[in-house]
Amino acid sequence: MATSISELTYDLSLRSLAQQEASLNELRSRTGVLLAATAIAIALLGGRSLDDGARTALDLAGVALAVVSFLLSVFILAPKQRYIATADAAAVHEYLRQKGADVTEAMEGLVYSNREVWEENQAIVDGLVRAYRWACLTLVGAVVLWSTALAIQ
Repeated sequence: MATSISELTYDLSLRSLAQQEASLNELRSRTGVLLAATAIAIALLGGRSLDDGARTALDLAGVALAVVSFLLSVFILAPKQRYIATADAAAVHEYLRQKGADVTEAMEGLVYSNREVWEENQAIVDGLVRAYRWACLTLVGAVVLWSTALAIQ
């Protein structure tokens, strides 16, 4: 249990970073499933609708949407250089030591530093969530187009 406001807020800042990282890991797990679903849809419906040799606009639009879903999924799963998972402990130690900060001042400084890291990371996570939504929508669109094309044939 926290014994001071500095300790309490420091613990909260660490928890928010941990929760953010867990959210990113969950998004990547769901994206892996989406990527597998995209591959299955391409293999089953895409292959079936393109199998007869007569390529309609529905078939080609379905292919385009499936490719977009696939590429967005790969983008989400790819490592991000700007995402900061941890602070450089040695650099923080050296900075605080040169500054002559005590434990309370160090915690207070790290709370603000953690907030900045969280905000920078959150911009990345928000972009990945948008990409995930588009990947889902484009996969659904591809399935609908291919299903319609197969029904028409």
